[in-house]
Amino acid sequence: MTEDKATSGPYLLPGTLVRYGGLEQGGPEYGVVIHCWLDDEINAYDCYVAFFCNEEPAGKRPKKP
Repeated sequence: MTEDKATSGPYLLPGTLVRYGGLEQGGPEYGVVIHCWLDDEINAYDCYVAFFCNEEPAGKRPKKP
């Protein structure tokens, strides 16, 4: 993860595990960053994330997306 002071928020490397805790029912959701880019329109990094479960996966993933 890198921080750029000229933008809002960090750049997340593809393969970074993330947690979204904003769900009201069912608890948090875990996923992996697929792609992250600087969006000039919002002056911040935007990311595609593949969410896959309600708990952090155990063990090492077989390959990086």
